[in-house]
Amino acid sequence: MKIAIIGPYPPPYGGISVHIKRMKLYLENKNIDVTVYNDAKEYNNISQKVISIGSYKKFIFKVIFLKEDILHFHSIDKRIRILLGFYKIFNKKIILSLHGESMHDQIKTSNYLEKKLLNNSLKKIDYITCSNNKIKEDLVFFGVNENKIEVIPEYIKPFETEEDFESIPQNVWEFINNSNFLIAANGWIRFYNDEDLYGVDMLIDLVYELSKRNIQASLMFALLGAEIQSIEEKKYYCKLKNKIKELGIENNIFIFESKNKEFYPILKKSQLFIRPTNTDGNSVSVMEAMDLKIPCITSNACPRPEGVVIFKTRDMDDLIKKTMELIQNYEVYEEKAKYIKVEHNDEKLLAAYKKIIKN
Repeated sequence: MKIAIIGPYPPPYGGISVHIKRMKLYLENKNIDVTVYNDAKEYNNISQKVISIGSYKKFIFKVIFLKEDILHFHSIDKRIRILLGFYKIFNKKIILSLHGESMHDQIKTSNYLEKKLLNNSLKKIDYITCSNNKIKEDLVFFGVNENKIEVIPEYIKPFETEEDFESIPQNVWEFINNSNFLIAANGWIRFYNDEDLYGVDMLIDLVYELSKRNIQASLMFALLGAEIQSIEEKKYYCKLKNKIKELGIENNIFIFESKNKEFYPILKKSQLFIRPTNTDGNSVSVMEAMDLKIPCITSNACPRPEGVVIFKTRDMDDLIKKTMELIQNYEVYEEKAKYIKVEHNDEKLLAAYKKIIKN
């Protein structure tokens, strides 16, 4: 069996790119031939079978010549999703993975013709995986056959290596080791509905409010994509850093501009993981924290796994309340976290591949 995975591959490190990297390693350990066609455009390593696609405009014509048995797409581009059904003319086995609310938003904002084309494409392809039940329900409502949709969250257990730990800078470890209570978070400087998508602003306010209440908590925020921020994002990032100084909490917050680094080494040293996003899918970082038995607080921006503490999206008072409650009763939450079971979805995906091949 030969698999082509089309999607982002680190760098930069993000939920989907980490998922693809780990799935590639899992398949290779099973002696399965896998090639990643990287649409992140930054990384190309033919010897490792990671091939940069350049631009999708050229790649869409190359798809029909790919020799792999299964083409597994992770693209969020609506135009690519519309084209997938067309490739069935060439007897390609096609699987599409849906992450987050992108499909819901595309269905909602598309005109009649786009909806028709998208619907036709989704009905033709062989299999669709989605990160939660809400996405599956949207697809069924849109007319896609329920029997070819499977909920398979993105999380795949990391392959831990000494190199991943050693790649974290010494000043990051010093901050972590000097922290009484470490809150970990990660994400990008991004906007959704004109708000801070990853809630970095909320995390800064949270640390300040905790310090006012004599709770000595520190925040380690692993920032992704700092080097590729837009002008608007750079201005906002500067504004956030200035706010930290104005509030006098520079010693309580470390924004680590993470490039080509795994997040799990930091998570393993943390007491709490917070995910204050205002839109989301089945976050790899949340699942990773749960797998490492780290208590988690997340927004209710999307369906969340059982076992996390949930606060109302963009509700600062609720975030403060839930965080204080957890810190003040930490041993209780820490004990609960020990018994949370996290599924490892690499096996589920491999089973889906085998099912498609048989059909």
